[in-house]
Amino acid sequence: MNERRRVLGAAAATLAGALAPLRRAALAATGGAAVPDDPATAAAGPGASTAPSALPADVRWETNDDEPLIGSPQAIRGGTLRYELGAYPLTFRLMGPNSNDFFAGWNRLFTFNFGLVQRHPVTDHYIPMMATHWSVQEDQRTIYFKLDPAARFSDGHPVTADDYVFTWQMMRSPHIVDPFYNTYAKQYYQSVDRIDDHTLRIVGTRWSWRPLYDFAGLWPTPAHATKLDADWVQRTNNQFQVTVGPYVIRSVVRGESVTFERVPNWWGEGRRYFIGQYNFDRIVLRVIPEGRGLDYLRRGELDLITEGSARAWHEDYDFPAVNNGWLRRARVMVDTPSGVFGLHMNLEAPIFANLHFRKAMQYLFNFDRINRNLMFDEYFRAVSFFEGTPFADPKLKSYGFHPELAKEELARAGYRRPAELRPQGFFGQLWNTLHGIVFTRSDTADVLVDERGGKASFSVIYGSQGLERHLTVIQQDFRRAGVDMQLRLLEPGAAFERALERKYEMTLVGYTSGFYPDPRQYLGTEYKKTTNNNDIWGFGTKEVDGLIRIYERDPDASARIAAMHRIDDIVQDDAFYIPFWRSPFIRIAYWDYLRFPDFYLPRRTEQLSDWLVYWIDPARKDALARDMRDGKAYPVDPEIDKDYYHIRRAVTNGG
Repeated sequence: MNERRRVLGAAAATLAGALAPLRRAALAATGGAAVPDDPATAAAGPGASTAPSALPADVRWETNDDEPLIGSPQAIRGGTLRYELGAYPLTFRLMGPNSNDFFAGWNRLFTFNFGLVQRHPVTDHYIPMMATHWSVQEDQRTIYFKLDPAARFSDGHPVTADDYVFTWQMMRSPHIVDPFYNTYAKQYYQSVDRIDDHTLRIVGTRWSWRPLYDFAGLWPTPAHATKLDADWVQRTNNQFQVTVGPYVIRSVVRGESVTFERVPNWWGEGRRYFIGQYNFDRIVLRVIPEGRGLDYLRRGELDLITEGSARAWHEDYDFPAVNNGWLRRARVMVDTPSGVFGLHMNLEAPIFANLHFRKAMQYLFNFDRINRNLMFDEYFRAVSFFEGTPFADPKLKSYGFHPELAKEELARAGYRRPAELRPQGFFGQLWNTLHGIVFTRSDTADVLVDERGGKASFSVIYGSQGLERHLTVIQQDFRRAGVDMQLRLLEPGAAFERALERKYEMTLVGYTSGFYPDPRQYLGTEYKKTTNNNDIWGFGTKEVDGLIRIYERDPDASARIAAMHRIDDIVQDDAFYIPFWRSPFIRIAYWDYLRFPDFYLPRRTEQLSDWLVYWIDPARKDALARDMRDGKAYPVDPEIDKDYYHIRRAVTNGG
């Protein structure tokens, strides 16, 4: 996608951008349903909750069938989409260990993404998904849903309210070995209740100013096909999901590919908001080495790619297939939050426990040099932890590149040049001179040291070879300041796993973001206490916990914004996160037979897999094969940038 999306290892991330989004935040609240002490209680089947006897007499249902189509009615059904995958799945489970890897975005696309309702990706209004109607009660935490009676799992079994109750019970169970979802269920839902087969009640743990966003994202888990016990994690590690979406995994080639096939007679066929989506009969995801997507595309082994490199976009697309119009390019403008993307410092690592040392790292990041020399000035520097949302503090300024200020912060942190720490009298100076004559200067001879002789040296773990050039520039600037940053490239999934477990000193990670920021899952103290969650820094304070509660609970919109601005300031002041850059576009390269709607992608598109609105035109595919064989050129689109929603204007004007 772009430089950012190449490093996303979390869910939606397809680290590309894995994410989701990735995992939604575990929104905090007091009270709520506790995790049972008895595992058998947590693993109980449908009907374990206490359901109301009937709907309220005054329930008022609402729905929304008036929004524009998400896809195009001109889309053609059929064909096989061949697309790249950053790494082979660590697991096919939806929850539990390793379920937040490169593949997670695709694994959740036809499961998690089918919530009860959905926010329309252009208008932002809520539309039906698994529920046809909903009713939000006055307490702003109780919601009733009418489920679509036609909905079926991929094995043909009807979707009922029991399957939502089971999802909630599963989240609470210790058997899933997933502290994130255990906490999420406890703090998010007070109860999930079956009224009848197709009527559901959800009660959140608190009043909410956005109840549908907070409480209506629950998806159905097939209770009839799920055995939840102490062996669940191991038994289901390589088990394909029974889905409610239009595709299921049919085959895999270990280490090489995952193939989805369309569910025959899928229940969602013809539903208004599914028109023009999910057009392929088959989707083949091939594991492609980092930076090699274009090679596979040129050979005709992929149908499209997202181009993550500005250099490649400007320099590597000068070949016959592009010049003859057979292989097309588009830079599609989109409007989504930027997420959290940059260099992260582990607060549990001794060298980064020092605030002054962390601030020095901030002052040594030369964004302008990287943007100018490596990214063709396409990007904008990110500053906020909530970049691209109304909750970003507009007064926040970046640290900027200031080596002289970095030197001062390093001195405050107790680091000096080795020569400065040796005796500086006559004999000390004589020793320094003789040492320089007798001994060959090592690569780290001028790396700063503290009074104990500890070097200003650390390693940065990263999983994207495409960003190695950027890191090398940063490494050079750090080195000139006497800081030794060692680069360690790992397999993308392994790099992200090290981040989740806080087994790193500095790491390069990117997270996508939902429509609203979810600060708790990143900054809440409950996640500081454990690992394998999105608080990869080990950060958490009582002040930030209180501010998060204001954001989550206060009915006053101005109070919520003020609280988020304060969190933004605290994150910057604590200096454990060096924001990189943001871009309001997705670069795509595709063969002429792959077609897009006039708008290309919905406005709220974060990853190319978010909304499968494109399709293969078989007649154009046959014609392209013939014309390429005959050397017949096509007209080349003179305008690569596609800005259907006038997003560039808003970005330029600071909107």
